[in-house]
Amino acid sequence: MLEARNLSLTAGTKVLLRDTSFRIGDKDHASLVGLNGTGKSTLLRLLSGQLHEDGPQSEGQIMKSSTTTIGYLPQEISFEGDLEKTALQYSLEANQTLHELSERISRMELELADPDQNHESEAYHKLIERFSDASHDFERLGGYRMQSDAEKILSGLGFSEADFHKKVKEFSGGWQMRLLIARLLLQNPTLLLLDEPTNHLDIDSLRWLEQYLINYEHSYLIVSHDRFFLDKLTTKTLEIAFQEITEYKGNYSFYEKEKAERYQLMMSRYENDMKKMADLRAFVDRFRYKATKARQAQSRLRQMQKLEEELQAPEEDLSQISFSFPKAQPSGREVLRLEGVSKSFRLPDGTVREVLRNIDLEIMRGDRIAIVGSNGAGKTTFCRILADEIEFEGKRQTGHHVSMNYFAQHQTEYLSPEKSVLQEMLDSAPSSEAQRKVRDILGCFLFSGDAVEKKTGVLSGGEKSRVALAKILLQASNLLIMDEPTNHLDMRSKEMLIDSLENYDGTLLIVSHDRYFLDSLVNKVFEIKNGRIQVYLGTYAEYLEKAEKAYEEERKQLAEEEAAKVAARKAAESKKPAKPVAPKGNRKKIEAIEKEIQRLEDSKRQHEEMMAQASFYDKSADEARKATEEYQEVCRELEALYVCWEEEAG
Repeated sequence: MLEARNLSLTAGTKVLLRDTSFRIGDKDHASLVGLNGTGKSTLLRLLSGQLHEDGPQSEGQIMKSSTTTIGYLPQEISFEGDLEKTALQYSLEANQTLHELSERISRMELELADPDQNHESEAYHKLIERFSDASHDFERLGGYRMQSDAEKILSGLGFSEADFHKKVKEFSGGWQMRLLIARLLLQNPTLLLLDEPTNHLDIDSLRWLEQYLINYEHSYLIVSHDRFFLDKLTTKTLEIAFQEITEYKGNYSFYEKEKAERYQLMMSRYENDMKKMADLRAFVDRFRYKATKARQAQSRLRQMQKLEEELQAPEEDLSQISFSFPKAQPSGREVLRLEGVSKSFRLPDGTVREVLRNIDLEIMRGDRIAIVGSNGAGKTTFCRILADEIEFEGKRQTGHHVSMNYFAQHQTEYLSPEKSVLQEMLDSAPSSEAQRKVRDILGCFLFSGDAVEKKTGVLSGGEKSRVALAKILLQASNLLIMDEPTNHLDMRSKEMLIDSLENYDGTLLIVSHDRYFLDSLVNKVFEIKNGRIQVYLGTYAEYLEKAEKAYEEERKQLAEEEAAKVAARKAAESKKPAKPVAPKGNRKKIEAIEKEIQRLEDSKRQHEEMMAQASFYDKSADEARKATEEYQEVCRELEALYVCWEEEAG
């Protein structure tokens, strides 16, 4: 599939990879992991052929088979000239061959319908022949199911039917990223390179993407900070560390365990080598000037110098770095109460959108709550109501001695642009003890060395978010509300945050798409859907299990509704009343579908035999066009029935 040999990669003066090799085989489902800044995204751009000449430079060989096609999802996207296309148009252009073939068929259809055509001419007969060949190729390559495939993928990623016809420019950056994912999946490349594909996905679209990738017939390489996602999808892990790539034959959890074992072995070897060096140095220092031992001392000195050259300390292990939140006075038993809370927004077009409707609930001391829901469901609005940041209808009552800390997605607005990262943190530390831990905390949030002296005003959006989060974690509180705290954090930073929050003795509410993060912390779930809040008791994993069952029931219902539409359309065409659709798995219905498939396959074969005969070209333009349109309709109906049969047969 793809193999890199003796690969080196540099970005400016920074060496990312040095003389390293790796391979991605057919049907490998692999992840690429490593600390932020080690070169994961740069490597994906290199493999996709999208490194610019004036950007990072590489040496070595990258070999791929002649049948390898690569699809690449970057973290940052640019649609450029595609902004005026609709979502469906943009998706349908994924397969360039089919797109061009479709346009060619459309042009030939117009030519065939031209009343000025000489139906007896050789050119006209050749046009019909080309049209027939193109239609056959289009059917063979799956063209007749292309639109239904595109609509299924768009629906799976959260787009409504109305969204199909909206222009790309009308979508936010997150939804544009979903369009790019849809287009990549429709291309069906033999190697998918996905850089943080779970960003901007809600729980429903994430679940759909997982299932799609589990069944993906080709290879993929994923960069993600969502370990739950990687554990579920990958069976191979490539790690970038020490400027080289190491392979682990398992998912992320396997990699983590195996890496810890290798680290212990490396530490033991390193400590043994250090002891050996100390012994060699002691011998040299003692005997190098003694004539009878000089030769032995010189030999030991050479051994020591060689060992010193080869000696390499294992990667620094920060897993032991942790901190605890400053203590706050305990709150009363009831922390927050909402009664009849509703919230609506007036949209630019004058319409009113209701986000929350008549919410009644209690938040009790010690609750550790995940707030979940699809994008746009109202999670951030709900958090802002809890934090008393926006106006709303209804009543919000705070319990006794509640001291709240709120990490919002707009928290970066409160940073002082002229302060350094270190000064911003020191000024926020409430005690001398907290000040002593500031540098350790900044290290966990990927700020070390000279980086702590950078002005917050020149930081990237992700860096500002990490500083804002680090500041929040210095403040004493007994109620902590956090809206997407894990954005821009790598695996190690998230582990540190989890450890700290596990020891937090207050009440906790978290909005996050990171399922591992939530499952490590919560004992209750608030699901926001259609303006209401459903409360689930138990861990996040238990909630997911219940939600998965509900999702499967909904999927079955949608499949049955689609089958009902097909049956109704067929009945209307044949002027027969539609029969009720039987439940999935009904043998009589499956047999009826199979019978209809057989009839259409016979019709399709008869049309092909007719169109293959020389006499077909003697027909008039209207007759030829009618026969071709009938053939295309048969192909479309067959594809729809194949899908229906798969749904019913399971």
